[in-house]
Amino acid sequence: MKKSHWLLLMLATPTAYADVIITPMVGYTLGGEVEDSSGNKYDFKGSESYGLSIEVPVENGQLGLFYSYQDNELESLDYDTSIQYLMIQSRLNMPINNDALGYLGVGLGGSYTDVDWADNKYGFAASIYAGLEYNITENLALTGQVRWLGTVVDNDSQSACYANQSSSNCYIQFESDWMNQFQSNLGVAFRF
Repeated sequence: MKKSHWLLLMLATPTAYADVIITPMVGYTLGGEVEDSSGNKYDFKGSESYGLSIEVPVENGQLGLFYSYQDNELESLDYDTSIQYLMIQSRLNMPINNDALGYLGVGLGGSYTDVDWADNKYGFAASIYAGLEYNITENLALTGQVRWLGTVVDNDSQSACYANQSSSNCYIQFESDWMNQFQSNLGVAFRF
């Protein structure tokens, strides 16, 4: 056999037998807070979120990427914001029976917080999550999970002005350098 045939065979063999699990999800996200220069605090409204994980099986779990997107609004101020997370995640699967399993996982990566009042919109992010998965067929499963998401945010910038019914002010910032959010997701896992 020619060298080029061996090379093609070596490159194709690992991918020919690899499982890839793609899980689109919809969810609901809560959490996040800002404050103004007078010390008034405003929460992000709870909102729908969308997620996608792409993973491969590894021993007793899975390893892969997680992406999440959410549009938010600040309570009382009508400021639109969006937050995106991209993480490498790993989970441990714990079989319950032949068709169901529980799982526990962690993720590390970054976030992009699209807000007017922060100069630095990128930050380190982490996640801890747990869930249940039920196999409908060998290649299709339903999954539900709860997830804590934490991210470093820029609370040094103060640039957005606002006006509400009682006053106007020009200094909004994140309450601290760290923002916590909680997310619940439902999804369908496709195994290829």
